[in-house]
Amino acid sequence: MKTKISTVIYIIFGFIAGIIFSGVVISISTGEMLVKEIKSPYDFDKTVSLMSDRINAAEGWHVTAIIDQNHEVITNGGYSIGSFKIIKYCSGSYSADMLSADDRKKIGSMMPKSFAVYEKSDGQVYVSTSNGAVMGKLFGGEIETIIEKVSLEVEDMMRFMNLKFTLF
Repeated sequence: MKTKISTVIYIIFGFIAGIIFSGVVISISTGEMLVKEIKSPYDFDKTVSLMSDRINAAEGWHVTAIIDQNHEVITNGGYSIGSFKIIKYCSGSYSADMLSADDRKKIGSMMPKSFAVYEKSDGQVYVSTSNGAVMGKLFGGEIETIIEKVSLEVEDMMRFMNLKFTLF
């Protein structure tokens, strides 16, 4: 009888420990999964210029804006955050596909796509963007299909930085 009670207690304890462990792992890894950060092989200005040129050279894609975020922060009451630019870019074709259906219009709040290019305190330049592989899976359906196509083209444009969207 004692063995059965011990077994049940161990099973319950193991189940609870598994839930807690899973929650901790998900909590720690979620931020890393949703946003990709890649170290650039180039200095800040060359990274911004090269990315902009590659986007504009890709068929159907164009840069809609390059925002000097440091300037915006300082101009609006903040203090210097260092070299930091946001490259906004878009594909008219994919935008039309995404926004043509009423149930997908809500995705417009995440458009146009963007890259953040910044220099960290160690002098290294990094690029970050939302992880298309994970974002697509979160939405599913036709949104996932469109995001997967977009992600493949973005990977191709940014191949020089070894950008690869992955689930993990």
